[in-house]
Amino acid sequence: MARPRTTVGKLQRDQAKREKARAKQEDRLARRAASSETDGVASAPEEDQEALLAQFARLHEDLADGRISIDDFESRQDDLRRRLRVD
Repeated sequence: MARPRTTVGKLQRDQAKREKARAKQEDRLARRAASSETDGVASAPEEDQEALLAQFARLHEDLADGRISIDDFESRQDDLRRRLRVD
């Protein structure tokens, strides 16, 4: 016994799915290209990374010497981490 043929409706649905997937892929590529173009341009002013690392060191020294509380340490550390650029 032969297999039943695919209906025209099924073929149209499959074609629509492929077109939709292709459109999504093109949109993703376009967004990725646009984001890579904007990544090259810094939106915020560049900070001296060595100065940030020195602030990290002082922050750890302050914690070790008991000059700041653990809560202050964690909040300042989070702020410094956000500003630190990792390549």
